[in-house]
Amino acid sequence: MSNNSIEKINLELLIEYSASLPTSPRIYARLDQLLANEDASLDYISSLVRMDPGLSAQVLRVTNSAAYAGTLKVNEIGTAISRIGFNELRSILKMVVDKEAFYQALPAYDETATAFADRSLDVGVISEAIAKRCGFDTNAPYISGLLHQVGKLAINLYLERLDKLFDITEHCADRTLLAAEQELLGMTHYRVGAELLSHWQFEQAIWQPIKNQNSPVHAQSQLRGTSILSLAIWFADQLGGFDPDAPTPAHIKRACKELGLDVLDLPSLLDDSRFEINDRKNQLAMLL
Repeated sequence: MSNNSIEKINLELLIEYSASLPTSPRIYARLDQLLANEDASLDYISSLVRMDPGLSAQVLRVTNSAAYAGTLKVNEIGTAISRIGFNELRSILKMVVDKEAFYQALPAYDETATAFADRSLDVGVISEAIAKRCGFDTNAPYISGLLHQVGKLAINLYLERLDKLFDITEHCADRTLLAAEQELLGMTHYRVGAELLSHWQFEQAIWQPIKNQNSPVHAQSQLRGTSILSLAIWFADQLGGFDPDAPTPAHIKRACKELGLDVLDLPSLLDDSRFEINDRKNQLAMLL
């Protein structure tokens, strides 16, 4: 596809198309069985929902909608399911399937379903581990990490619905993905994700870090959450091999300063994150 045929994103239309986000067919099948059993454990069901970014987003979106919202917004999956009930959760699952929303692979970003799912879960779990190490509440950081790529899902679906799907990464050349998105689409997947979650009335503690996820210094609010997410994304890049002698990027130093972390503690925190990721994926394997 030539650059001339690529239109800038119509945000209103993109939000309309994104009414349903993808969920894993394997997780859906297992949840459908559990929801048919009145004796199913809420903790068990919550554990499965937390593994999937699309389903987590849908559950929290419905829970915080006008029909169910209390005086406080909900960030925790177990609390959300308790509020809406099993029947509503089953309806959400049915809606996801009925709208044919199993868009797991992201051809617009040359990403496989496995790569996208693994990255989303890795960053969510690492965000949770960082928040725990710092003594902060872990719910919002986990959800921000799990949904940090939600803008990619929305953009991929948007281009597909318009029959204008193309590989954005082929247009990167010597520029970053964000720069290519900005030029070709008029906005980055960071902004799209933040706009989408804000429209769905997610708390600012979740969408603001996603908007500024690679640059805590530019965050106008939610500095702590943005710093956690930035550090988690950097850690996810280091999972394959961490060089303790390599220079620490400036934005990571800024994140550590905001969180009260010593850069010398990063290797041990990365080890903790690896352990949590392996533990969570083993848990998922057992649940399924």
